Amino acid sequence: DFRGEAISPGLIDVHVHVSAVGGRGWEGYATATKAAAAGGITTIVGMPLNSLPPTVSVDALEAEVAKAAAEGLHCDVGLWGGVVPSSLGSLQPLLADERVLGLKAFLSPLPRSAGYEAVHPDELR
Repeated sequence: DFRGEAISPGLIDVHVHVSAVGGRGWEGYATATKAAAAGGITTIVGMPLNSLPPTVSVDALEAEVAKAAAEGLHCDVGLWGGVVPSSLGSLQPLLADERVLGLKAFLSPLPRSAGYEAVHPDELR
C-alpha cells in the first residue's frame, strides 16, 4: 500500500565527473555510486576525459572498468567514449563496446593541463 507516498522511477545522471584511474583527484566510483543511489539515481554515466589515460580507446576503457569494478558499485554505470584528435581513426571499436553509450568531444581549445586536445569540427565529418 503506497497511499500517501511519493513514488518515482529511478533517475539517470548522464554527466558525472568520476574517475577510477589517473589520480586527478576526482571522486571514485564507490562513493559516487553510493551517493547517487542514496539520492534516487539508478544509473550514472561517467565522462570520458577525466581519467588519465582518457577513455578514448578500448584499452583505456578496460582499465577504467576494471578499476571501477574493483572499487565496488552501488548503482548501474555507463561510460561515454572520448574523442580526441589521436583517436579519430579508431572510434569504431570503442563505439562497438556495449558499455560505451556515446561519444564526447570538446570543440573549443583546452588548456594544456587538460591532458588532451580538442577536435576541430571539420575532423568530425
